[in-house]
Amino acid sequence: MSALPPPLPRSLALQVVLPRGGLVLGWLALNQWVRLPVPLAFVLMAADGLFLLWQARAFQLSADAHVRSTGAMMPVWGGYLVLLFAGFAALILWWDTLLIARAVEEPAYAEQRRLEREAKYSLRVSGDGLVLIFDGEITHGLTRRMDAVLAAAPEVRRVRLAGPGGLIYEARGAAKLIRRHQLDTEAATLCASACTLIFAAGRTRRLAAGGQLGFHGYALMFEGGLPQVDLQKEQQKDLAFFEQQGIRGAFARQIFAVGNGELWIPSHPDLRAAGVLTGEAH
Repeated sequence: MSALPPPLPRSLALQVVLPRGGLVLGWLALNQWVRLPVPLAFVLMAADGLFLLWQARAFQLSADAHVRSTGAMMPVWGGYLVLLFAGFAALILWWDTLLIARAVEEPAYAEQRRLEREAKYSLRVSGDGLVLIFDGEITHGLTRRMDAVLAAAPEVRRVRLAGPGGLIYEARGAAKLIRRHQLDTEAATLCASACTLIFAAGRTRRLAAGGQLGFHGYALMFEGGLPQVDLQKEQQKDLAFFEQQGIRGAFARQIFAVGNGELWIPSHPDLRAAGVLTGEAH
């Protein structure tokens, strides 16, 4: 003689509500703290699905016995609603687990922005450890990154530059680092705009074969301008820096007389006569 199923309320509480509540909490914890491998996620989902079917079967046995003994259907329909809700909750939690398992981790927004900026230039140390090579646009964060690279490569003696320019404030920061470390500078190809400010910081300054320097006055990158930025004052700061580096004042003033939409590329003799070049060309 087979054992009778437990009473309906007890069956619903002990076989469905309490175990399913514990499993829901477990899935929520997994989705919050753990990124499961995809195969393991499928195994757990399959196991939970089988357990949910067993719970439904156990409740159905109790429901059948309840109807036979009392004829009341209201508790049975209530139990079916609980099972239906449990099934929907399981599907949602399984889907979340699968999305998390398959998701490709993306860096935080600040990290994404840093990577985007660093993609605009290359900064590396030569194989012999003596030359720091920069090529590209001067963007936010360059000074900090250059400082870290120089700290990790104490044998660097020269900075090789190439690029169209970029942010003056970052160029000033990089120039301070070059002066602090007493490094030489070299223009590998065209070093233009803000790049020339970094170049001017070198202890000795030279052009590689094919190297050029391109100068022009400053301009704001924001349409309409920024009221707190005085372009003339900023240009005077860097004119004083050029003169401090031994560059003739007349030459420095000529730089800022060139419109921002133009590019002045002086000849090698003119650069040497103005004190811009102090080392022999390679």
